[in-house]
Amino acid sequence: MTNSAPTLRASSKARSAVLLAAAMAVASPLLVGTAPAAVAADTPAIDNTKVYTSEDDIVAAMEGTKDKPGYAPVEKSESVMGYPQGLDRDNPVTLDDVQPTYDPKDAVADAKEAAKAYASNGDNPAPLKKVAQQMADSKATEPEARKDINDDKTYPYLTGGPAKEYCEGKSADASKTQNAEKANPCVFVGKLDTKPGSKYPKAGGSSGLAGGGKKTFMTKGEAVDEKSTTTGWKMGGKFTPKLTVTPPGDKGGTGGEVGGEVSFEYSYSSTTLNRVTSTQEDKSEVDFPSDKKGSIQGRRDGAYYVGYIVVHRHTDKTEPNPDKDQLITIPARVYVQSPKSSTSVTYFKLQE
Repeated sequence: MTNSAPTLRASSKARSAVLLAAAMAVASPLLVGTAPAAVAADTPAIDNTKVYTSEDDIVAAMEGTKDKPGYAPVEKSESVMGYPQGLDRDNPVTLDDVQPTYDPKDAVADAKEAAKAYASNGDNPAPLKKVAQQMADSKATEPEARKDINDDKTYPYLTGGPAKEYCEGKSADASKTQNAEKANPCVFVGKLDTKPGSKYPKAGGSSGLAGGGKKTFMTKGEAVDEKSTTTGWKMGGKFTPKLTVTPPGDKGGTGGEVGGEVSFEYSYSSTTLNRVTSTQEDKSEVDFPSDKKGSIQGRRDGAYYVGYIVVHRHTDKTEPNPDKDQLITIPARVYVQSPKSSTSVTYFKLQE
């Protein structure tokens, strides 16, 4: 499919050009920022004059306004059931980093509210609602605050039991047996990270083209989610984006895949059942004017949140305080997919 639209979005497999108007009228538009979801006959003409001139311009389009919905709006705070995917281990946060703006006690209260909301949602699996209810019903209010993501032993007096294994319902002994639900009460709660680049992180892009010219861009990607079953937390998945440019660079020649297109993991918000499209592919032809430098820039449809993985458990009979209702908070930075978007990456036509 070929079009000169300025903004490209990874979506379901490309259709033929004659189906473009209909494709833009369904829930997953192939080209964002050009036509709203509407009846095909009422779809307005594509605005080929729209360009994005700065990072602020791109972020504003993703966020949207009260009168004009964005492509991937994100909330100021988020929650994820289970042990989250998209956990940032390259830039881990510590208790000293998080506590000044988000106290563990407040995180416990937020985790209980998130668990209560999940348990009361009739669309969620019954076994997991029961697990979430354990967190919601906890009487504990003073959490055991851990130092960082590596300080996560849930059974320190036994064999350790890392938080991830515990959240997946595995026992702390050497057998690593799982409970029937394949889940224990765990919730990540966090506040939107204010560090630059945390909202809509860059997801690759093309090199700049000066002097004007035409290029063809192929955006492609595949999302692999947790399997849809009635047991085990469905935290998120992994997306691998690819961008191919013809011709490459600022000159002619054979096209090629743009480097730096690394995979990334994401978590789903506990408040939505919306899921990203599994296979996303689109092809578009773009004309860059001669008086500007042009490129295609990818942005992830989500943001990083800083907070805690809150773990609920009962202490073992061998521990100093046996059979005690306990809550543990583990500092974490997690990437969460926008609950309003069904794609993982949005591509923009940037002219500087």
